[in-house]
Amino acid sequence: MKALSALAFSTAWSISLSYIATIQPVFAALENEPNNSFNTRQFLPSSTTTVNGQLESGDVDFFGFSNLDTGSLFTADINSKTIDPLLGLLDDSGNIQAINDNKSDNSVLSLLSGKVPASGSLNFAVSGLRDINLIGDHLESGSYTLSLNTFNLPKASTNPTILNGGFETGNFSDWTTLGETTIETKTFGSNPTEGNYQALLSTGNKTFYSSIIEEFLGLEAGSLDNLGKSLDPFPFPGGQATQGSAIQQIFTGKAGDILTFDWNFLSNEEQFPSLNDFAFVSISSLSDLADVLSPTVISSTTDFFKETGFNTFSFKIPTTGIYSLGIGVTDWRDSGTDSGLLIDNVKIVSVPESNYGLSLLGFGVLGLILRLKSKQQNKVKSISVHR
Repeated sequence: MKALSALAFSTAWSISLSYIATIQPVFAALENEPNNSFNTRQFLPSSTTTVNGQLESGDVDFFGFSNLDTGSLFTADINSKTIDPLLGLLDDSGNIQAINDNKSDNSVLSLLSGKVPASGSLNFAVSGLRDINLIGDHLESGSYTLSLNTFNLPKASTNPTILNGGFETGNFSDWTTLGETTIETKTFGSNPTEGNYQALLSTGNKTFYSSIIEEFLGLEAGSLDNLGKSLDPFPFPGGQATQGSAIQQIFTGKAGDILTFDWNFLSNEEQFPSLNDFAFVSISSLSDLADVLSPTVISSTTDFFKETGFNTFSFKIPTTGIYSLGIGVTDWRDSGTDSGLLIDNVKIVSVPESNYGLSLLGFGVLGLILRLKSKQQNKVKSISVHR
């Protein structure tokens, strides 16, 4: 199981590596015992971003990071070649806020993300497999590295039109990303619909809580929850979008032009109504692309069990102006199984201005013909009179 609990203040999380690269310089520290309880946790200098530790059977290591920028985003993850770790997040009173055992379906390593609270402090506990109460109930033994990164919420600039819509640069240039976002080729198991590259968004690895995705895309708070409930055939109380990823591009659109892109929704979820992960698009309004219960879901040749195959989204620009295109995918109710979304061939199809011009030209030509015809008729009448 990937995530066992989460807080509404954003304990599920993620951001693209391009943004993590802009963080503060790395300063490593060594774990110091005794730090086997919250009260004896090891407080680290504010410049520390990496801790190298040793976990023993029955051991739990506690750490405190302080003087962080309030409201900034964070990711914390564990790397180890010898243990199957579990990572916990605690508040300043020692209460467990979130637990992560496996960061994705393909990794047993742990990862957490969210927002730095008002206190500017983050407290973490490193333990072993399935020790969800952080009491040392595990048999893991070995070395690990705990890394913390903090960063500001990414902000998009405005492009004159959609740029790099086929991702043929091999990266996300001209896009702003949040979450687990990668560029894939046909070796992924699904051919791009245009060129050699396509974008993949996932709900595994570095993903963010829905409230942060909403803030990133400029959506109304709770809008992803509301969309998920509208797709849920059994909308039990408490249903919510948990964690996911998204990309955004702000562009200038012209009235009448058509925005299109190709998408393929993928998932490892069983077709169980209460775990209905979904993909979505936001431009002028928020709408779904597909979900686990979509009738078109088929077996997949990718790392995911099933997919919809590529479909095309289309949107007609109503008025000339600046638009924000957001595309994303999110888990629903849980975060234990991954879903994904492939995107390609994002483009603007311009409606030729000549359509209007040709109409005016047509009326002009028609008027000229009628005038010439009238002159000819008058000329004939004139000749007839002289005769």
